[in-house]
Amino acid sequence: MPQPTIADLIKKKGAWLDEDRTGSLRLARKHSAASVAIANQYRAFERIRTRLFKGTIRHSDLNPTEACIVEALMDADLIREMPDGGLRADSAGSRRYITGGWLEEVACLAALEAGADEALYGQSVSWRVDGYYGENEIDVIARYGSRLAFYSCKAFGASYRKSNDRRRKKLMEALHEADNMADHFGSENAFVGLILSTDLYDHYNRKPKYEALFGKARALNVQLITLDDLKWHNLVNAMGKATE
Repeated sequence: MPQPTIADLIKKKGAWLDEDRTGSLRLARKHSAASVAIANQYRAFERIRTRLFKGTIRHSDLNPTEACIVEALMDADLIREMPDGGLRADSAGSRRYITGGWLEEVACLAALEAGADEALYGQSVSWRVDGYYGENEIDVIARYGSRLAFYSCKAFGASYRKSNDRRRKKLMEALHEADNMADHFGSENAFVGLILSTDLYDHYNRKPKYEALFGKARALNVQLITLDDLKWHNLVNAMGKATE
């Protein structure tokens, strides 16, 4: 008997996938070297990201790590060199990617590498309940056998400061957003993950920097995947937790 697809499992919750509003796996694979380079060296990417929007950075400004990221972005046609020598992301698609789309793409590819039977990213899901209609965009949905895994991806700043109340609020909101996805679209065995590009673990003191977030994640049974986990092999291992 064939296994149910993501569409089949979502349908049981009164929802359906919008096939015209989903990320392209072909593009994700084309961008894979750039996505992995960013994930592996996110702090370096963060230093040059804004300047890539403005076209105010040149090859001569880059250190070796930044140059490797830029080379991968150029190879993927995500940035180009302007006549004045500036490097710029000048298309809507490249800007979306650099703003945070890369995280959805690399997470989707890592899910597939970890053994997912299907994985989608940037997926629009429509639903109807008791006469009410709505739609949501889910950053990444993966299927492991008959189990769905939902991931929310947030490309926030790498550094975490306890005094930044606005960032703390955004992180907690992101956690509840991730949890709500499974409540709306998943069954009892659904897996939920929140993928963050923020460094949230204090290795010196061996404890989380934002303990309330980790405690709430445990209470809600949401897996936190943070900056330490974004390096490719670590990310694949983290995405594979959905199989356990």
